[in-house]
Amino acid sequence: MRLLADMEEMNIPFQHTGLVTTRAQLARSPDVSRRVVKSFVEGIHLAMTNAVVSKQAFRRYIRLQQDREQEESLQVLRSFLPRKPYPSIEGFKAVFAELAEQIPAARTADPKDFIDTRFLEELDRSGYIDGLYR
Repeated sequence: MRLLADMEEMNIPFQHTGLVTTRAQLARSPDVSRRVVKSFVEGIHLAMTNAVVSKQAFRRYIRLQQDREQEESLQVLRSFLPRKPYPSIEGFKAVFAELAEQIPAARTADPKDFIDTRFLEELDRSGYIDGLYR
């Protein structure tokens, strides 16, 4: 695999993968949202700790067939995927700056208006996430 740039290594803020929903959905079904966040955290744990499953997913969903490609992809994934997937305020700001030319409201948007980490915080405070990696 040829890597053009490593934003993490270059210390360029960016928003990793995340989950998106509406405030109405959060209010209507908080337990469903809580379980989705928990599943997301468990999926990250699985990707970080089970190379066999990760490589099977690369073969099936990204169609990487070569062992070398799968291993390189796994190492890249592990290098930037956070165990605790808190949103990056600076990453959001970078996205907003990029969007500002086409969406003027992005210039003054506050990332905190788009982030709700309460379910992730619950898992973190309870020790659940750390417990996955023991």
